[in-house]
Amino acid sequence: MSDFAYGNTRLHARRAALLDAADYERLLGDDVDALLAALERTPYAPDVERAGDQTGLRRLHKTIRAHLGRSLEEMRGFYADRARELVNLMLSRFDVENVVLMLRARAGTQRPADEALASLLPVGWLVEPLASEILRGPELAGAVDLILRRIPDTEQTGALRTALGEFERTGNLAALEHAVLAAHAAHVTATLASAGPDARTLLRFARRAIDERNLLVALRVHDARASGAAVDMVPERALLPGGSVPLARFVAAVRAPAPAAVISALPRSAGSDWQASLERWARSGDLPALERELERRRIADAAALFRMGDPLTLDVPIAFTAAKQTEARNLRLLGEASVRGIHPEVVRRELLMPEARA
Repeated sequence: MSDFAYGNTRLHARRAALLDAADYERLLGDDVDALLAALERTPYAPDVERAGDQTGLRRLHKTIRAHLGRSLEEMRGFYADRARELVNLMLSRFDVENVVLMLRARAGTQRPADEALASLLPVGWLVEPLASEILRGPELAGAVDLILRRIPDTEQTGALRTALGEFERTGNLAALEHAVLAAHAAHVTATLASAGPDARTLLRFARRAIDERNLLVALRVHDARASGAAVDMVPERALLPGGSVPLARFVAAVRAPAPAAVISALPRSAGSDWQASLERWARSGDLPALERELERRRIADAAALFRMGDPLTLDVPIAFTAAKQTEARNLRLLGEASVRGIHPEVVRRELLMPEARA
């Protein structure tokens, strides 16, 4: 068994500093300057100070990103040997998200380079100054080459090289992104499946995230087809491997003639029960609401591992990571709401309130 005792003790100590429901209630209705002032009285203080080159909402977002990145990297440092390897694997999803962000920015189809850098989460290997070097290159192939030098897994590098060749022939950025995501999903789930009991909880959550992503992809394609829109997508090529639900079930859902048939094509349970959520989607057609519901439930279940998980396993890092992501999400929501004038009661309903720190 891996040794998580020291690191988990440190994380339980840091749990006491997480913002709680009473903190969010006090922050509701504050403007951005008041939010930043409040954060200066918390562990966010050094990040607020370092974000002083920005103002207003930009400063708040920079503070939140910097603090989340710093918290996760410090967590990584609490572990060694086999425990560290598993924590690294858990955090590797931020690496792949940063890779996709860089590919989109370098291909010039999404946001300018400065906005991409501002959105980069400072976790893992794709951080400054490498990120700026990637975005300064003359062509996407050069950016991919820089990325390939840093990705340690040969299967992922092979998939990215193959996808780059396809992109250069077709210009299909979505296929390039999918190759990166699919290679990562296959690598992580295969590694976790062979890692034994230490990785059991992380494997369950990784498969659940893949299943829920595949579900949302299938429903988007189904809705587009039902509306008569031309869909230039082969469902099988848009789905990720490594989940617990066979991909054929999602393909069947895409091709189902009506929402009721979609629900019948899918399993009644996959990591968490989808049935009630899918029935609400079938009645309302509100796919973003379904996405929010799945995300909220997954994050809440992960954060609950502080209370319900094994205190001497990877359950605690999983819970801490989910709790810090929840905190970042809530603070971004409060900042955006203050700028847009959203009523506090509306914001209150959207906040993910943490459990009591018993």
